[in-house]
Amino acid sequence: MGETFVGLGSITAPSGVLVLGMASWIDYWPEFGQPLSERARTVAAEGGGHLHEWLCEAVAVPAAAGRPLTVRGATSPSPFDGEQTIAVLEIGLGLPWPDGRDPAVPVLLGDLPVDRCGMVVGDAAGLDAWTGIDGKSTDGLADVTYRGRHADQAYARFGGERITRHGYDGPRGWLRGATGQE
Repeated sequence: MGETFVGLGSITAPSGVLVLGMASWIDYWPEFGQPLSERARTVAAEGGGHLHEWLCEAVAVPAAAGRPLTVRGATSPSPFDGEQTIAVLEIGLGLPWPDGRDPAVPVLLGDLPVDRCGMVVGDAAGLDAWTGIDGKSTDGLADVTYRGRHADQAYARFGGERITRHGYDGPRGWLRGATGQE
């Protein structure tokens, strides 16, 4: 059975290092020594790979700095309820393939356990500022967006503005730091 990929949007990695990690543990990395960005930079310099520290897990890869990277996902039925869930993420890293490597063959960089709090894809340096649900804001402000299956219900309940990026309408939410609102 072939996989069907669907577009999920794009992301940028200004630092040149892209991370996919377990959302519930992203803010714990500094407690175990180096910040996530330093560990990710080291792994990305070696071509990318898996990072692990206690319950914190992530995958870090080199990526073209500061340009939009296309994100696609393939779905499969959940073994729990049969609903379609994202099973594979594909991210165009914007870098040339190493000499001798077949660009048609995907590169497995590692796998991560399913995290009930979700997964986060982002710039390694940007994720160092992740404060978690109970964390204190680093600037006293917060950006909030929501998307996914229940985004329309969240909008009906909580409101928010359409966030426009690169000339395209994105998710709804609030950009507190960008607008100066409190």
